[in-house]
Amino acid sequence: MKYILLFMVLWSWISPSEEKVDSYAWTKHKLIAHAAGGIKGKDYTNSEQAFRNSYSNGYKLIEIDLSLTSDGHLVARHGWDETYGQEFKPKNKALSYSKFIKLPYYLHFTPLDFESVIKLMEKHPEIYVLLDGKGTSSKDTEKLYKQVGEKIKDVDQRIVERLIPQMYYRDDIDIIRSYGFEDVLYIVGRENHSPESILAFCRKHDLRAVGISKARVNESLVEELHKKGIVTYVYTINDLDEMYTFFEIDVHGFYTDYVIPEEIEELE
Repeated sequence: MKYILLFMVLWSWISPSEEKVDSYAWTKHKLIAHAAGGIKGKDYTNSEQAFRNSYSNGYKLIEIDLSLTSDGHLVARHGWDETYGQEFKPKNKALSYSKFIKLPYYLHFTPLDFESVIKLMEKHPEIYVLLDGKGTSSKDTEKLYKQVGEKIKDVDQRIVERLIPQMYYRDDIDIIRSYGFEDVLYIVGRENHSPESILAFCRKHDLRAVGISKARVNESLVEELHKKGIVTYVYTINDLDEMYTFFEIDVHGFYTDYVIPEEIEELE
């Protein structure tokens, strides 16, 4: 009996449900649902319905925009300079949490706060969420991730490992890593860079995924990154033919509102 009990204890330690998520395992997926994904012809909602719709459509990577309300709450929103179907006058001024959370997008879609995103991840353990912190400097990143850090203190580590921060500024990396995040997607374009400097930065900080706007795609850069095992995601593309042209130059995947994973599998 004691050997059976010992075996059960050892098995509980090595059970797959307890294993650490493999670093950058999420990059096996090619499509990222942009701003939680489009729904009924509407995009940028970051809404509960958009998230659930993307899950139903087979996405494993779902991007969520993060902004702070006027009273410092962390919510899923693409900044405050547009309404995106919420009825208020933006003027680049944040709403309070109580106003935001009660204002549906386009009268139908439910706003999310960060806690609600975590609950959705608990229900769908195969989903990775890419965090797109809205800001214009590393100071904004620091302020936002201070809130993220507070929110994840008591969250299961296996869920935290499925949160993938996106970074825009080189100084962001130390801020993001200070909260325990290892996998990071580097969105290039806001700072001056060259293919050589991007590659050097990625190799120095073990960054294995890069995001680039389709207007900035450089074939030689994509090729060099590909050679070094660094994948490239291009944003935002909703046309299968356009995706195909990028696949031909070793682009790995795409942010999209409406192309679903089943469609992209037909191109590969």
